[in-house]
Amino acid sequence: MNVLLIGATGYIGSAVDEALRARGHNTMGTARSDAAKAKLAARGTPSISADAAKPQTLVDAVRNVDAVVYCVNVTDADPFAVDNGALRAIRKGLAGTEKTFVYISGSWVYGATGDSPATEDAPLMPPAFVARRVELERATIEMTKLGVRALIIRPGIVYGRGGGIATMFVASARERGAATIVGDGRNRWATIDVGDLGDLVALALERGRPGRAYNAANDDRFTVAEIAAAASRGAGKGGETATVPARMMGHFGECLALDQAITAERARADLAWTPQAPSIIVSLEGDAYANVLSQSA
Repeated sequence: MNVLLIGATGYIGSAVDEALRARGHNTMGTARSDAAKAKLAARGTPSISADAAKPQTLVDAVRNVDAVVYCVNVTDADPFAVDNGALRAIRKGLAGTEKTFVYISGSWVYGATGDSPATEDAPLMPPAFVARRVELERATIEMTKLGVRALIIRPGIVYGRGGGIATMFVASARERGAATIVGDGRNRWATIDVGDLGDLVALALERGRPGRAYNAANDDRFTVAEIAAAASRGAGKGGETATVPARMMGHFGECLALDQAITAERARADLAWTPQAPSIIVSLEGDAYANVLSQSA
């Protein structure tokens, strides 16, 4: 299958690319700069000049492949405006083709779940930071009415390979001697290794059921305090942690302070997917984050 990755140079996009190629698919990635093209070329992935922030560049690009995966992390513009424009262009290019589109969302759309693990049918109660992501999910599912095989993936906190939100803990531990926790640390995070996420996206692309969402999370229920302490130990700081009020980081802090339990039973049942990677605790205590540089968290 020929698959276009929009966001191919990113943390998640790179893992999805690896998983797809390992399963025999041909991938190409969008690139909006020479640096992005060089990054893709270095790992053997062909590039196409296109940019999610310039949606007109996506229409022909998506028409010329069998499937599209959208894994963009917008950091330099209005995220909703960029994502919404991109999805409109993708819908225009794929309508009536029965080709596959996978949109990677996130588990924060469930809000705080409490002790009962959220299934894909749980009500969506997103905090303000990701509230409009629900509209993007809705737009994705509506593509099925237009002849597109559309699916959604909702990963928990993604970790592994020295990336993701966990880098904040490592960097703060190295810089200040204690991993900084946003909130009191008693809340739990749903987590997923980036490699396991890549595998799930590949499986969903191959045999996921159109119009469905799939959670991507392992069975761990670690508190943020436990995760931060592991990062501190891995950074050589003896498990020392410090806390800051969630309000200091605004709407993003509200998301970091969510208490979430997520189940991925649908992915196990539909796709025979089983996470294989070590837990976030093991990853942070090992050498996966050895190269994270000191920076303010």
